[in-house]
Amino acid sequence: MDTIGERKTEITEKLQRREEERLAGLQRKKEERGNDWGNDLTTLEGAKYFIENFNKEKSDILGTLEKIDTLCKSETIIELDRATERLLSLQKFHADSTMFLPSYDVRQSQEVLSNLQSRIQEKREKLYPKKKFAFSSKKKSTKQEENKKESNKMMPIAHEYGVQLSDCTIQKKCHECIEMTDTALIKKDVGLFDSSFCTFRLFGAPSTVHIKNLTDCVIISGPVSSSIFISDCKNCTFVIACQQLRTHSTTKSKFYLHVTSRAIIEDCSQLEFAPYTLSYMKLEEHFVAAGLDKLKNHWNDVDDFNWLASDVHSPNWSIISEEEREKFCY
Repeated sequence: MDTIGERKTEITEKLQRREEERLAGLQRKKEERGNDWGNDLTTLEGAKYFIENFNKEKSDILGTLEKIDTLCKSETIIELDRATERLLSLQKFHADSTMFLPSYDVRQSQEVLSNLQSRIQEKREKLYPKKKFAFSSKKKSTKQEENKKESNKMMPIAHEYGVQLSDCTIQKKCHECIEMTDTALIKKDVGLFDSSFCTFRLFGAPSTVHIKNLTDCVIISGPVSSSIFISDCKNCTFVIACQQLRTHSTTKSKFYLHVTSRAIIEDCSQLEFAPYTLSYMKLEEHFVAAGLDKLKNHWNDVDDFNWLASDVHSPNWSIISEEEREKFCY
């Protein structure tokens, strides 16, 4: 009887423990559901806060862009700069909020940011219209040809390119440091020619940059909205950002590069590449003005037109080691 009683007691205790474990498990699940619901509430509140503030800021920026057409040029410049600064802040707010936003809201807000950037870009292009190239005519009288030759003495390299670079040309400098900013550069075509032992600092957002016949020079440029063309340079350092880079007949030079397409080199040798390391006060604003994607950089994707082997790296260019890379801060 004692044995039966002991077994009965043992079974009762087991059943009781199981019931306690079952109840404890239910309590844990309840608590977990409660925590998830709390997280859901936090997420919903965060998304609501983002949408309300994002839409308000978007409306304010659009309102600024609408009234710009009624202002004088000096006021327009100020308002455009303010709109650009607000867009940069809105982009940062968006980036900080993506962790709790639904994917649909992320996509929608990204489209809004892209549209705002395009609208600001259009206003800047209207304010700073891009000047057209003036192509020379092949059929000219002897008198016209003589006048053309005289005028080309002022800009010999532009003549070689077949275009007249009328915006901003710097040439025949030696042992000089030349710095240009903002209004002198935004949406302008820039030419740097026939110089040696110089430093050129272009702190703005040019449209296009042509560089030819530079020796022992340092070229530092903010974001260029279209292309940079380089030829016949030696022992130079280029700190540049652009959509397209084409380099011809250039040797022993370093590139600190941000480029949104594949860089192209031809008839070049001993070129070295590293990521863009420039920083200055208005760099972020100029990236927006130029319309360049900061997250898209093909600095190490170089297409050598003189090297056809796809399975062997071109001997004409290499990558600068991290230990040897310089930073350019102003």
